[in-house]
Amino acid sequence: MKPLLSEKQRAYWREARRRWNVKTGATRSGKTYMDYFLLPKRLLAGEGRDGLNVILGNTRGTIARNVILPMQAIYGSERVGDIRTDNTCLMFGQKVYCLGADSLAHVDRIRGSSIKYCYGDEVATWREEVFDMLKSRMDKPYSLFDGTCNPEGPDHWFYRFLQSDADIFQQRYTLDDNPFLDPGFVRNLKREYEGTVLYDRYINGLWVAAEGALFVTEPSFTDDPACLRDGIAHIDAAYGGEDATALTLGMRRGDTLYLYGRLWRAHVDSVLGEALDLCRRYMCEPVFTEMNADKGYLSREIRRRGFSARGYHEKLNKYVKISAYLRKWWKNIRFLSGTDKSYLAQIMSYTERAAHDDAPDSAACAARYFDRRGGEL
Repeated sequence: MKPLLSEKQRAYWREARRRWNVKTGATRSGKTYMDYFLLPKRLLAGEGRDGLNVILGNTRGTIARNVILPMQAIYGSERVGDIRTDNTCLMFGQKVYCLGADSLAHVDRIRGSSIKYCYGDEVATWREEVFDMLKSRMDKPYSLFDGTCNPEGPDHWFYRFLQSDADIFQQRYTLDDNPFLDPGFVRNLKREYEGTVLYDRYINGLWVAAEGALFVTEPSFTDDPACLRDGIAHIDAAYGGEDATALTLGMRRGDTLYLYGRLWRAHVDSVLGEALDLCRRYMCEPVFTEMNADKGYLSREIRRRGFSARGYHEKLNKYVKISAYLRKWWKNIRFLSGTDKSYLAQIMSYTERAAHDDAPDSAACAARYFDRRGGEL
């Protein structure tokens, strides 16, 4: 199959001949797509050479979703096999180890082995210790790495590596570098991130932090929805204007706080059904709502729809609440994969003078509830 690539993507094929070859930049800019066609060439070029072929991703599940399944759709399962129980798959006749980079224990297989080729998916989501071990295994003159990542803050360990004097070829992409996206989708995505730090990251592909931001370390994630079971829900409701409606589902287990967030740029009445469906799906009740603005309207409506609801009167300043509770818990929070990017963008862009605070306010309310070990907000 002949790939449909832009000139910039073709340039990567021609020029990516260093030990470390990395594509960074905007989400949906085509960084991974070109690798579906580059991977076979890299694997076959190393045939007969000593060393392992490895695909590293945040988890085994993200490797399957981001790499294996799309390549099976292109080439068929005869040429790209499923990941086996021993974490290997057969790809174009080559044995490939598919390993999660979220834990050193997951990559024990490459200890003591040389790597001839490694493909890295979403490198910025990895643990730094895993990358350090990978570097020590890339010890052959022909060892080669291709990787993709979305940019994070400028203090991220992988950004520091990219600025080092290692043998690196780096190519940065903006959203506009993918000519095959629907123009309407591009406009909507730009509008979604407009005014947040993630616009520069996910649209322009820059490693930037928000000036005065409370949250400078990147959020951590889990793929296990059972972590939310028997938790609570919080709705920060929009009743008009430019406010958004935010939903936070949360559950505390030991010293870890699990959260899931959604954000709608819509009046609460138009999205309440969808929000309550999520509460039901993840088994999170009661639903907490602030009564200051609506005098209990939303709580009554939630009860009318058959859900447990608790209204409360907010007395704490938002900035104080967010900085006191959400910031306190930040390093111990795990967001469920699938949390809205716009929800996380509001949190990561939040400052004392932020124009929009619906998501961080809702998340802070959940953190406050569990900080007090349950009860009232």
